[in-house]
Amino acid sequence: MTTNKLAGADAARHGTGDADLTVMLAAHEALRRDLTGLAHAAAAHTTGTGRGDPARRQAVQRGWAVFQRQLHIHHTAEDELVWPVLRERLAASDAARSVLDAMEAEHQQIDPLLAAVDQAMSGPGGDGTLGGAVDVLTMALHGHLAHEERDALPLIGTALTAAEWRRVGRRIGLRNLRRAPEMFAWMLDGAEPGQARAAAATLPPPARMLYRTVWQPRFVRQPRW
Repeated sequence: MTTNKLAGADAARHGTGDADLTVMLAAHEALRRDLTGLAHAAAAHTTGTGRGDPARRQAVQRGWAVFQRQLHIHHTAEDELVWPVLRERLAASDAARSVLDAMEAEHQQIDPLLAAVDQAMSGPGGDGTLGGAVDVLTMALHGHLAHEERDALPLIGTALTAAEWRRVGRRIGLRNLRRAPEMFAWMLDGAEPGQARAAAATLPPPARMLYRTVWQPRFVRQPRW
């Protein structure tokens, strides 16, 4: 039983099945976007561009802090609220268990790569240490996101009804309620308009209004990268 042969895999992968994966996929795109910002910051750090500019350093540190915070929120939600539900529902599938084991292992492998970038950021620059650390993190996280979209996200559409997935989403939302302003503003910053509208539509109407009038304008006023 292979993952790509599970019923509904293609629909779930693209967020069009019974389980609406709009927010999950938007978060993945935001992580990829920030990896690009991080790579540009690493290149500037190595060449010395803007190294003496306090505002530039602050912007890079702000972008890096937000990226780490949102990656932690995303991975913690998966490890504690998404993968366990799928393990229970798909306990009879060796293929599904293998995929979920891989997801958890990849999360653990990424943590020390974040620490390596952190350490290199505090260095003098010019020796390529930061660029090397960023390259390793970028390859690992890009690989993980692609693996998750190919093999893990289809399990959601296969194992859970739309209502069950919404309940998981509500649990994630309640756990991160105080972080919602930054999370949605970060996730949809620069997103493709259709994707941004679809993700914002998952918010309750009052929160949607707050996103448009408060969260998003406040977020974009703080430069990152």
